[in-house]
Amino acid sequence: MINLGDGKLSEKVKKNLLDINYSKYLQYFNTTIIISFTYIIGVSIAFITKQVNYRDPKQLFLVALISIGFLGIMVILLLKFKEHIDNIPKQIKKLNL
Repeated sequence: MINLGDGKLSEKVKKNLLDINYSKYLQYFNTTIIISFTYIIGVSIAFITKQVNYRDPKQLFLVALISIGFLGIMVILLLKFKEHIDNIPKQIKKLNL
């Protein structure tokens, strides 16, 4: 939930602040998706150009470990940002406009 102060702000100002926060979290969400796909493409290019030897279990383990960690963090961030994106319109509907 976004803290909008102790009631001293007008409803329109609160709505504008919520709109700004919505845009911010939407931008974070989109950026996280772009970073994730860029990572996946980079790892794919590394395999295609044989920078990573898929027959070496040590290299595969390291790539898998880093990928799981990185993509896991990205998924957690996506879910967090999606939650904020879903809550903001509900808060806007509660305002008396």
